[in-house]
Amino acid sequence: MMGKSQWAALVVFGAVVLACEGRTAPSSAARDLRTDHREVRVEVDSAVTLAGDFAWPTAPASVPVPAVLLLSGSGAQDRDGARTELPGYRPFADIADTLVAAGFAVLRLDDRGMGASTGRFDGATTEDFARDATAAVTWLRGQSRVQPERIALVGHSEGALVALLVARDDPRVWALGLLGAASRPGREIARWQRATLVASDLTTWAPAQRAAVLARAESDADAIAATDRWLRTWFSLDPRTIARDVRQPAVLLHGENDRQVPVEQADELAAVLHEARAVRLPHTNHLLLDDFDGDPRGYVRLDSRRVEGEILRVLVTFLEQQNRKNRFSEGNTMKKIR
Repeated sequence: MMGKSQWAALVVFGAVVLACEGRTAPSSAARDLRTDHREVRVEVDSAVTLAGDFAWPTAPASVPVPAVLLLSGSGAQDRDGARTELPGYRPFADIADTLVAAGFAVLRLDDRGMGASTGRFDGATTEDFARDATAAVTWLRGQSRVQPERIALVGHSEGALVALLVARDDPRVWALGLLGAASRPGREIARWQRATLVASDLTTWAPAQRAAVLARAESDADAIAATDRWLRTWFSLDPRTIARDVRQPAVLLHGENDRQVPVEQADELAAVLHEARAVRLPHTNHLLLDDFDGDPRGYVRLDSRRVEGEILRVLVTFLEQQNRKNRFSEGNTMKKIR
């Protein structure tokens, strides 16, 4: 017999496993000596001011560089993307350090209501997060160390959807890095996650019960979405519809062992985008970690808590290629790889 907590997790499995709850405060880890950084504030509106870290490679002040805005996935996150249940997991710190070392400025922010940021996270939707990101892009364009026409967005999970929304509405956005991105609405993602969970659990749900269990979970999830703004919005937004109007070049990085968003969706989304390349990463999970299983329930048992090196390599290579293309051959375009 399934307990109440098990049922609640199943009903909102898509929201729960995509949400990274229980974030820690921003870290104070030592930084590379070649990097300059400062604490910043980005005002979104009278109710929301985002706090974060702006870092850039040491260079003459008169030489502006391309910049990258990092966008977090579902759930309230700090600027590092840290998780209390996974000590040492700081994916955005890993990505930022690598990008700055490669010559890019990087802005990463505490989500609204998290860390040093003001405002309320509860009740905010994906579209609200896109407004936050738009304010951050505007802030970056005003920085003397940043090339205003070379601001890229790198988003993980729901952050990839946020990146698509911002890029669709702002043609000046330079390029996109989409990590663990979904191509289907949240309703379909959650449905797939629930089916995967039930099928993999041989003790809680007997085969003869599974169809009824999933049907009831679907009904209960709809009831929750009726009053939950974030869940209702996430259920309804279709990344493919948004992506059709996105013209910027993009690279999609997706773990082959991702059991939160099927890896096939990277190819599906790349096929809709104007300029895109999908890269599948072997033995990598949704958190961008080395994982030969990918089950979210096993994340706490993982030995490696650092973002996979191949992800960092491909991301840097893509941005460097875009930088060279923009500087020396403005007429070139990257062919779509389906």
